[in-house]
Amino acid sequence: MAHYPFTDRPHLLVLTCTHVLTGSDITLVCHHFSDASWEFVCGGQHTEEDAIVMSVGELCDSDPTLHLLCDLPVGACAMRESRAHAWKRGRIEGEDFYSAAESRMG
Repeated sequence: MAHYPFTDRPHLLVLTCTHVLTGSDITLVCHHFSDASWEFVCGGQHTEEDAIVMSVGELCDSDPTLHLLCDLPVGACAMRESRAHAWKRGRIEGEDFYSAAESRMG
């Protein structure tokens, strides 16, 4: 495994979608929920069958640009238009957000 900047363990299980796992699409949306769970999805339409659980370290190895999200605060999300575009950060509506993390919102 490459350098791992996430504060959670690299074997932490996160939610992604089959589109990201198979490489048919890339991660365009990331959520760091108030229960400390993470979601990395393509931003397309999904069914329950599209949900996949894998380690965050394995996911980051497949897309090194995800390392840029390692400081995403609990209760925040990040979105991008493509791998070439910068991540835009925001708050997840309805989730607890810690104001001490405001400086990491970019």
